[in-house]
Amino acid sequence: MAVLWKSHGFFCRGTVCYRVRNKEGEEYALKDCWVEESKKMHEPTILRMLKGVPNIVKLIDDWDVYYEGQPDCMARIREKYGQDQRDDTAFCNQFHRRLLLSPCGVPLSQFSSRMELIMAFRHFVIAHQAMIERQVLHGDLSPNNFIIHNGIGYFIDFDHAAVLAVNMTSTYSPGTGTMPYISIRILQSMRKMIDTNLDTNHPSRDDAPANAVQWLIEHRPSDDLESLFYIFFEFVAKYGGAHGELAPSWTRDSLPWASAYEALGKADLKGALGTCCFAKVGVVLDPTFMVQMTSDYFSTFKPLVQHWQALVCLANMPDEKERVETTHNKVLEVLTAFIDTYVEVPPINPSANSKPIPEVGSGGDNPRVGRPPITRGGSRGDNPRVGRPPILEAGPSRLPLRRSTRNLHKSC
Repeated sequence: MAVLWKSHGFFCRGTVCYRVRNKEGEEYALKDCWVEESKKMHEPTILRMLKGVPNIVKLIDDWDVYYEGQPDCMARIREKYGQDQRDDTAFCNQFHRRLLLSPCGVPLSQFSSRMELIMAFRHFVIAHQAMIERQVLHGDLSPNNFIIHNGIGYFIDFDHAAVLAVNMTSTYSPGTGTMPYISIRILQSMRKMIDTNLDTNHPSRDDAPANAVQWLIEHRPSDDLESLFYIFFEFVAKYGGAHGELAPSWTRDSLPWASAYEALGKADLKGALGTCCFAKVGVVLDPTFMVQMTSDYFSTFKPLVQHWQALVCLANMPDEKERVETTHNKVLEVLTAFIDTYVEVPPINPSANSKPIPEVGSGGDNPRVGRPPITRGGSRGDNPRVGRPPILEAGPSRLPLRRSTRNLHKSC
């Protein structure tokens, strides 16, 4: 057993992910976490809804952790120490849960080549579109929510995913997401909601609105796609080589909205949201900044940075009448066009820890290296890793039963 990842505090659900192995030598990821009682079965339910969708981790099993013959939970711990939660209105009971997942991959930052990374992003777009068709919206994209296994990208962590209503592609919430990657539109809506909440004592607002949605923020698939772009940009600016090697030019302040993210909890939320929002707007509308920030290792990705940025720019034009919402097909078109012409070349000065990259197309003995064939129009061709695979019908399970701003009103 080895620790893959752990949260930085108990108030972040006390989550620890382990790499475990059964008697046959098969590896799995074991997620140990504390979950609110009302959302105890939320993630297992989401994963069962997405059963059969490619590029999403598979739920093998889930269960309660027992202590002295009963499910382990915060209420029992408080009771043991003589604290009566019934008199504490702020208390939220959490249960100790474990999920067994497959495959057990490595963090996205451990990509082995540029081709593997860009193919992983293509996998994410395809999987995200399939999720929407299954009435699920992830709603909280960040680098920690992806892994790579055998050269294939996978979604993980559906703690904050939303189940969409029938015939709907968006959902409403008080504002979810991981701050550096939240879309501009949602950041703007979060700022407006703060203004509205501060104005609730105004004489003209004595009567609460009958429609609660008026106090919530709409989260669309295009918001997740914009978040994916910010993750992509961070990677091409941050990394100067494979396997997590940082670019010499990278610092904590390299991203213009980093200072606003660091200010959360130290300054007023509205000011931090505003700084982050305005910084993103300025960068997205600037045709040169992101290209200049791209590391030397990813210099061949600059055309892709420009084309993908153009989609985000169109979605955030100052004039609302000129805005064009980003779609999965548009992003896939940009990614596929780049991959079709991309040629992987060895780095000029590979680090001592990096292995030479085999000739493109040969793959050598490593299936994760080399450019797989890409077919247009969503066809898979003869390669199950590319194109848009057919989505299997969902069915019942055969088994029994970062630092992040998740919510304006409640920490993660």
